[in-house]
Amino acid sequence: MMKALLYSWVVVLVVALVSCDPDWDFDSDYESEVVVEGGIEADGFAKVYLSQSKILNSTWDSIAVSKLPVTSAKVTVSDGDQTEILVGRMDKGRLPYFVYTGSQIRGEVGKVYTLTVIYRGKEITARTTIPKPVLLDSIRLQPTEGCDTLYQATAYFKDPAGEANYYKIFTRVEEKDNDYYNAFMGTFSDEILVPPVAKTEVYRGFRHTELNKYTPFFIPGEKVGICFSQITEEGFRFWSQYENEVINSTNPVFPNTTNLPGNINGGLGIWMGYGTAIYHVEVKNTCYHYEY
Repeated sequence: MMKALLYSWVVVLVVALVSCDPDWDFDSDYESEVVVEGGIEADGFAKVYLSQSKILNSTWDSIAVSKLPVTSAKVTVSDGDQTEILVGRMDKGRLPYFVYTGSQIRGEVGKVYTLTVIYRGKEITARTTIPKPVLLDSIRLQPTEGCDTLYQATAYFKDPAGEANYYKIFTRVEEKDNDYYNAFMGTFSDEILVPPVAKTEVYRGFRHTELNKYTPFFIPGEKVGICFSQITEEGFRFWSQYENEVINSTNPVFPNTTNLPGNINGGLGIWMGYGTAIYHVEVKNTCYHYEY
């Protein structure tokens, strides 16, 4: 099972996008805020990215981007019984290139987790809980309509009755992706599902910088990891708005033109729990069935 989720880069923009090649303005009088992007999953450890909100101008470069990460904060996570100081390290696999990770407190379903960030004398806090994972009954793979060189994946599961449920999908193509990526249209609530056996399409994970050559489907022979998570309502609002910004934006690198909804006190962003289950499939004309 995956022990660390891949998070999208969600540096929050504070003014409207003025061109397709924005630049961070580090010289204005604007007082930046800390942007938190973090979570903890069932049976996993906390993972937190910190960056700074900035104003956009007309151009940007690697030097400007290198100023975004917050690398000198004190980051702690508490489950009510114990508190852990997260360790910061470079993470070249994704922006903003620096991550704080835990190794002591494992996520447990139903527990409440408090995140505290101390940076430049300011305290930033957030709380979240981990929903119970909803397990898949089966995953069907079959050629897309009119094309036998691209395959569609469809997941089937029983959505718990009598309660509001929210879901998030990440996918990873083995030997190509270093981690799990946010699946295209991979955030949804049970309001759109039809009982008793719900189904959802599972699309290839996408990155902003690859939108121009992106296909949501899979190639025969690929080995794919599917991360299926139940998430909190606040996490659903965050991811839904994020995906809307990416899909509707003309800028693939900095899609956000407004602050995303979050739950951070004293800053911006999201701290959320994931009730996660992982599945591995090979892309071919077949159906994988799971029994528990």
